Amino acid sequence: MMLLSLLPAFEWMESSGLGQTIRHSAKLIALLESIHLIGLTLLLGTILMVDLSLLGHGIGSTPVSLLDRELRAWTVAGLVILLTSGPVLLSSEAVRCYQTPAFWIKMVFLAAALAFHFTFHRKVVLEDPPAAPFRAGYTACLSLALWTGVALAAKAIAIFQPD
Repeated sequence: MMLLSLLPAFEWMESSGLGQTIRHSAKLIALLESIHLIGLTLLLGTILMVDLSLLGHGIGSTPVSLLDRELRAWTVAGLVILLTSGPVLLSSEAVRCYQTPAFWIKMVFLAAALAFHFTFHRKVVLEDPPAAPFRAGYTACLSLALWTGVALAAKAIAIFQPD
């Protein structure tokens, strides 16, 4: 029922000047998708480095907390790029996305990944002394699973079109 209440917002977004401009410009779509992928690369690349460190496969003997502090600005930059470019891209085909279950799966994974990353994950990464290996490994694996879910669901949006 709640999703039905969001349909007018998605219709408005798609019919907006921004949505129409993007939809009718292959070059603009390509540029925005490239920017979105750069954001994804920054975000997932930095998270992967921290999670690999939690799993004991990090860069030398650099403590996970130090690595996280050094990469945090890049992680946040990637997230800002994604959260800015995503809605702009969405405006070009908002109704189709609204009708695609993969879009909603992506949103659930994204919300879960963000909530996990900025709460439990951050707490484990910053623990001093470092988290026990099982706790660190579990945190890294769950983090990687959630972010992989976001990426796979995003790809599924393009593959599985609504009727």
